[in-house]
Amino acid sequence: MAYFIFNSDNNLVKIAANDSDRDSQNLILSNHSVVTVSNDDFLKAKTGSFVIYDGTNVTFRDQDSLFSNDSHLQSYFNNVTEAIEEFSKENSDNSLYTDLNNYKEYLENFDVSSVSFPLNKSWEQYCNENSITFYHPLQIP
Repeated sequence: MAYFIFNSDNNLVKIAANDSDRDSQNLILSNHSVVTVSNDDFLKAKTGSFVIYDGTNVTFRDQDSLFSNDSHLQSYFNNVTEAIEEFSKENSDNSLYTDLNNYKEYLENFDVSSVSFPLNKSWEQYCNENSITFYHPLQIP
């Protein structure tokens, strides 16, 4: 069982693979709509599909995630690692702390020139297809 967490405007703000990850999000869940979704739907969101929520139904749309060159991908990595660094400053007791910091280290050491450009998919879809353990930015508390 996985979860999508929406704000009052029905915008997706977080995704969680399980109860523990949901509870680790540092959110007041009663102020959000928490929707239980299948693992397949969670994987769609985690690998880059755009999630649309109308207050009742969840639908998906493919997201245009094109990285035209290595500097675009590196910029994305920098944004993700900065988010993990912010999270890590005061959350060493969070259950996601170690896994997210391992992912951050992976991104910092990944050779972006090893990817063929343009990359006509999300980074997360690339990871999924290449058996790389990854976290979507919406999984970072």
